[in-house]
Amino acid sequence: MPDIVIIGGGLTGLAAAWELEQLGASYTLIEVKPRLGGSIATERRDGFVLDATAFVLEKYGEWSFLGELGLDAELVTMGTYRDGRLVYFRGGTQTLTDALARRLTNPVFKRMAVSSVGMVDNRYGVCLENGLLMDARGLIVTAPARYAGHMLWSLSPEVALRLADYQYDPVARVSLGFRREDVPRLDTKAGGGLKFLQLYNMPERVPEGYMLARAGVRVEGTPDNDALVTLARAAVGSAEPVMTWVYYWSEADPLTRHLPEHADNMDAIDRLLPETTALVGSDYRAHRLDQRVDQGRAAARRIAAMM
Repeated sequence: MPDIVIIGGGLTGLAAAWELEQLGASYTLIEVKPRLGGSIATERRDGFVLDATAFVLEKYGEWSFLGELGLDAELVTMGTYRDGRLVYFRGGTQTLTDALARRLTNPVFKRMAVSSVGMVDNRYGVCLENGLLMDARGLIVTAPARYAGHMLWSLSPEVALRLADYQYDPVARVSLGFRREDVPRLDTKAGGGLKFLQLYNMPERVPEGYMLARAGVRVEGTPDNDALVTLARAAVGSAEPVMTWVYYWSEADPLTRHLPEHADNMDAIDRLLPETTALVGSDYRAHRLDQRVDQGRAAARRIAAMM
């Protein structure tokens, strides 16, 4: 049995596993989806390199993990922003999660859901939905809050209740490729329901002579890709796109973490959880990409030191 179980194979979970790998600690990573990376996914269509969620990132200070992963040359600077820079990955942000995943040698279970977590005699029992019970000495949970609450009910009902009302902004990312001459305008008021509308022309991501329009469209009920594309097109013009891609990840845009009381709630959750449990990720204290990496690694170091 592993010393540590990591629940969630998104960026934070992968960063935690990578750190444990370097420390020589035994772990198992469990991910409910058929792929690793969580909301970070990159698609290539007709010469366009597309990201599922935000691909223009805020960068403050040095991201030392890029050099450790051999990815320094993959980052492109667009310009300055506040006291940092706006950057993106040449080949898509999945370049980062793929690099992390390639370095893992301990067991990784995909398409595997965790139903509950309990503790007896300072050891965790991680119950999987297929009936398998895993035993571990440490636990790192990076799953979205709405799922983490269900998993942690047996371990701490009060923590589960504090996570029960976590809210997300239901936004789909619509990517549209156009010939440059066919994009006469951007109208953010057209159609309504747009969270953002952006137009890009970057050699690494967009074919020469073309433009990439990205719209964030709020979803009501079950996503209807055709309707989402129609709404986004209305804001760009009447031209026919040469490429379309719609991506919806229901937990991609956390809202609760922006509330003023969220930090105090997380402090209370940390006090309630056993000291060999870490609850980290984009729903909790990590907002930016580098924070997700750093907090996953820090959780791994802290819990490994107790083993």
